Amino acid sequence: MQRVFHILACALLLGVFWALAGLAAAAPQPGCLECHQAPAQAAERAKLLGPHAQLECGDCHQGVAEYPHERPSLVPCLSCHTPHSEAQIADVHAGVSCQACHFAGLTPLRAKPGGPVSARPPAGKESTLYVHRLVDAPHSASCGRCHHPGNQLGAAAAVLPAKGLLCLACHTATLTLPDWPSRLALAVLVLGLLAALGFWFSGTRGGALVLPGGKGQAAHQAAGVGVRTRLGRGLAALVLDGLLQRRLWRFSPGRGLIHALIFWPLLLRLLWALAALALNHWWPQGALSQALLHKNQPATALFFDLTGLIMLAGVAAAALRRLYAPPPAAPGLPRPDWPALALLGGAVLMGFVLEAARLAMTGWPAGGGWAPAGWALSRLFSPGPALQEAYAWLWYAHVVLYAGFVAYLPFSRMFHILTAPLVLALRGAQGQPALSGSWNGPAPADKVRR
Repeated sequence: MQRVFHILACALLLGVFWALAGLAAAAPQPGCLECHQAPAQAAERAKLLGPHAQLECGDCHQGVAEYPHERPSLVPCLSCHTPHSEAQIADVHAGVSCQACHFAGLTPLRAKPGGPVSARPPAGKESTLYVHRLVDAPHSASCGRCHHPGNQLGAAAAVLPAKGLLCLACHTATLTLPDWPSRLALAVLVLGLLAALGFWFSGTRGGALVLPGGKGQAAHQAAGVGVRTRLGRGLAALVLDGLLQRRLWRFSPGRGLIHALIFWPLLLRLLWALAALALNHWWPQGALSQALLHKNQPATALFFDLTGLIMLAGVAAAALRRLYAPPPAAPGLPRPDWPALALLGGAVLMGFVLEAARLAMTGWPAGGGWAPAGWALSRLFSPGPALQEAYAWLWYAHVVLYAGFVAYLPFSRMFHILTAPLVLALRGAQGQPALSGSWNGPAPADKVRR
């Protein structure tokens, strides 16, 4: 019994010491608060600091142990906190400090035109705990601190949605559908894909899919061939013929070049966006993750500017070739589709206009010059309230044009952008030629059409 009593007494003492240690850690530091807190705030310290009430001043303010200290440096918020996902802040906020959005006692500002958005305390509140209050407001209310007409930050007057699922083809984006044009376009795209699949499977024989030009021999040609062999053939055809367009280059170098100018920039942008999405999820604090999202990071700015120019060149080359030197239409290859070219070219061109407006609106930030086309075009804009109001209209014009292209794609001749790699992979797995042998050499004279 005596041993049990001793154990309980020791446990009680340990509990008391634990509680005292916690109180000591949570207690205000007299040295700091003698100067940096109004007497009336002492009882409201926990309310003002919120989740940071248990921290010591030196946990966030470096150099405060030495006196005098005029401007002690701040510990980066991301040393303790995880950055927001792309769905919450979007890539345009990569240069905005955490304090600008999350501290109610601070006012967002740019120290210089084109610089990052930081924050400052209101006049007379610099030495009080008031400036540490965390924002506890709806998302829209927090965004309104910067996004309002006539703001001095170069922010759009309207709060715009984050880039969604359909934007992944060209931009770092999210797996959401935050805007109505994307939702409508995706619905039409899915209906078009279902209609195409229904048409393909309507030509099945005995459950085997008859591909265009396959003459119903898919199952027979695959008979006796091992699964590994078919997978190897299919993967080789996907890479060499579907992505690198080997047979198209052999058959028609002009078509191969035009297709490459349009298709490869889209593919490279998609790979960039997927890498940014994955890194932002698994390694959000990483420097590479932040660089892939930062529009003004030199490599990011140069990559998106050049790939956009290459896509425009491809669209222009397709249109000019059709207008001034219409080539013979090869069997199995689609003719140019004017509405699809117009929608795609318009979306890319409007993307450059939108980027130029952003650069001018934010005061031509450092690093933006690595996007030479957007930078040159931005000189046509004048920053100010008018551009802040117009930016939302430009943004929606870009989104509507691209959404129109996506919705029209299943019904256009450019649908092969999505279907050709899959069809070529399946043909390769079944040992069939890419397009009934037409890509293996020049088309017969009687099959050449204009």
